[in-house]
Amino acid sequence: MKVGFDASAATQRAGIGRYTAGLLRGLQAVLPERTLVLTWHSGGPPPAQVTQGPALDRIVRLPFSSHVGEILWQRLCLPVPIELFTGPVSVFHGPNYMLPPLRHAHGVVTIHDLSFLRCPQYAHPGLAAFLNRAVRRSAQRATAILADSRNTAVDVFELLGVPQERIRVAYPGVGPPFGVDAVPGERDYLRARFGLERPYFLCVGTIEPRKNYGAIAKAFLEVRSKGFPGELVVAGAIGWGAAPALCVFRETGNSIRLLTAVTDDELAALYRHAVALVYAPHYEGFGLPALEAMASGTPLILARNSSLPEVGGEAAFYCDTSAQSIAAAMLALLEAGQMELQERIQCGLQRARRFTWESMASEVLEVYRALA
Repeated sequence: MKVGFDASAATQRAGIGRYTAGLLRGLQAVLPERTLVLTWHSGGPPPAQVTQGPALDRIVRLPFSSHVGEILWQRLCLPVPIELFTGPVSVFHGPNYMLPPLRHAHGVVTIHDLSFLRCPQYAHPGLAAFLNRAVRRSAQRATAILADSRNTAVDVFELLGVPQERIRVAYPGVGPPFGVDAVPGERDYLRARFGLERPYFLCVGTIEPRKNYGAIAKAFLEVRSKGFPGELVVAGAIGWGAAPALCVFRETGNSIRLLTAVTDDELAALYRHAVALVYAPHYEGFGLPALEAMASGTPLILARNSSLPEVGGEAAFYCDTSAQSIAAAMLALLEAGQMELQERIQCGLQRARRFTWESMASEVLEVYRALA
């Protein structure tokens, strides 16, 4: 069996990049030797997790960028099969919504969420229109579809009309550096690196309308007015439609701190020393920040929608997406007794142990073998 895998997203900092890199690490641990044929678009060198491991057979550098590939395969629909570059493979996996044309290989595609169909008002119009066409085409092309959650699996069935027998739920995982063991001196490092002297609530994710940062910022101001002495730290790149949220951030003076570029080690430290993670998007396919927070022993505030209760279970304090509800959940957490907080933290740690990249890779391997 030879498995083709599009590794191009592995360097992205957001959720899909973390998913791709994590799944590759897991696959390196469970696949037989010399099984993986990775495709990599032209550009810089691939990261170490792509190039290391006995499962790797070879890396095929495609002679065009990801953007050009998107134009050729998804917009112009040129029928150029990926096997022209990889040679024969039994299965080809696209971990980022898209599958290129295939000649003989069975296609596997990961669909992380269909928020652009469920709540298009929070999606970039041009991107939503493109994804509507390209994801439907990839779903039709695929023999099997991986969904990040049961919620996404239902969306794939209802919104794309994919038969349930072609859909498999494979939960993403979490691994180092996210965990409860602090690096010596990391609190001092956060103080020196980011000026974090006060207690802080943490938000993680790209600043865009779906992530609901405007309401979270207003909720935080309400919590501040009730006597919370700290700040809100937002760790995320600036995405499309960020202006309204950034405007609210500016109105708060210096009580909201925006960190647009942090390393994984810095993010892990931010989780460990936060009062809580506040994660209240309008819709989510899985929600890696929620899982990373639980693995770090960080209290968790989640919106009770889409896939998030699947991840948080009984560990989280829940809210809806309104500023009033988010503020109420933040205050409830602050007012909770130490025993209740510890019970929720321990529940989160137990839940996080169920989600590993190795266990996900084992489930994905079952799909590959069934098709091959």
